[in-house]
Amino acid sequence: MKPLVPFLRWMLAAAWLCACGAAFGASGAPQRDWPAIPSPSGAKVFWIAEYIEQNTIPMQIRGIESKESLEAVSRYYEKWLADKVGFGVSNIGPVRVIGARLGVYQVTVQLRARPEGTTGRLVAAVIYDEMKSAESMQERAERIGKGFPRPAGSQVISDTISYDSGQRNRTIMVTNGVSVETNALYLREQMIRLGWSLLQDRTIEGGQRSALVFRRGSEEMVVTISKRDDGYFIVASQTTPD
Repeated sequence: MKPLVPFLRWMLAAAWLCACGAAFGASGAPQRDWPAIPSPSGAKVFWIAEYIEQNTIPMQIRGIESKESLEAVSRYYEKWLADKVGFGVSNIGPVRVIGARLGVYQVTVQLRARPEGTTGRLVAAVIYDEMKSAESMQERAERIGKGFPRPAGSQVISDTISYDSGQRNRTIMVTNGVSVETNALYLREQMIRLGWSLLQDRTIEGGQRSALVFRRGSEEMVVTISKRDDGYFIVASQTTPD
């Protein structure tokens, strides 16, 4: 077994995060020459995200279900990727991860054993694109969360863009040490300054959670703010028609 390179660990977390919820379609998404990832005979393969950008990295994610054992499915993908650049295999908890480079893409196969067989994710991510690699880390960092106001000291955890049913979806997750009400007050003021109208403003659970809804033309943004043991979290979901 070869050790898993650090990026594959990030890919594992990102892919399972993106996979939560409904499948994303590719309507209106940028077109790319994605690699064709094969599947074992009899396996069921389905879309999770035909196109998604996770923290500026374009990705494509499929789900896979097989009645074969994890070892059998793993051998299939290990054989397919064994001669590719950067080939590696590792276990992260219950997940077997097989990965390699195909052109500008990092391909990872993430597998979990189930009583009925094996389930997993087939992920292709653009991380070797020459145009992207030419960008400085600072430039890319500035693109993550760009345009969404947040109090000083906030950290953007995730910025995800997807396309579905004639609309562009963007979900931003932010954490900070500011109270729910202070976060809400800041967002109300800043969003209105940016041209958004406030449609809903609710604080519930004894001030531990707030829900805001904004609209600007045909765009809508739903923002939830909540307190957790380790801080305060903002999740903003914006939809924009294509």
